[in-house]
Amino acid sequence: MREQQLFYTQACLIAFVGAVHIIALDQYLYWRFPWLDLFVHFFAALWIALFAVWFCVVTTRGRAFGKILAVVILAGIGWELFEIWGGIPREANFAFDTALDLTMDTLGGISGFFLASRMLARDTIVPHGTDKNDPS
Repeated sequence: MREQQLFYTQACLIAFVGAVHIIALDQYLYWRFPWLDLFVHFFAALWIALFAVWFCVVTTRGRAFGKILAVVILAGIGWELFEIWGGIPREANFAFDTALDLTMDTLGGISGFFLASRMLARDTIVPHGTDKNDPS
């Protein structure tokens, strides 16, 4: 059940990130609001981490912080390369912007890992009074 909740959470998050990204491209919001790129990077990395943890749990591969963070960082680097190869105009602050994007990816990945771990660890069904030795 907890895996299903994690699946739905990450599915809703990627739908949200995708919608924001499509609208931002269509309305030129990335150029009007430069901070929006950081917002999208953070939440996209959050999604990647949630998805990676969910995938590891479902396939019983075990989740490790280092593996999940590596996946998130590699995806972030891949996205930056995609932007370069896709012809996105580079500005004078390209190196700073890329470093900031990767920082937000890392923070989103860390947040996603801990959020997923908390979601999976939380047991919502607590049996009360089922143990004969339980004084409550």
